[in-house]
Amino acid sequence: ALERQIPHEMVLLDLYEALSSLDELTGEVVTEDILDRIFSTFCIGK
Repeated sequence: ALERQIPHEMVLLDLYEALSSLDELTGEVVTEDILDRIFSTFCIGK
């Protein structure tokens, strides 16, 4: 993503979708703490 200069927000959206898909397969729930930590790394919506 960095080499292609893809915006971090777009990469994070893909990661979130991947986590959601894995969530459905495993029955696990991605906690808000994990998502908060991921999204707090980047200035999204600021």
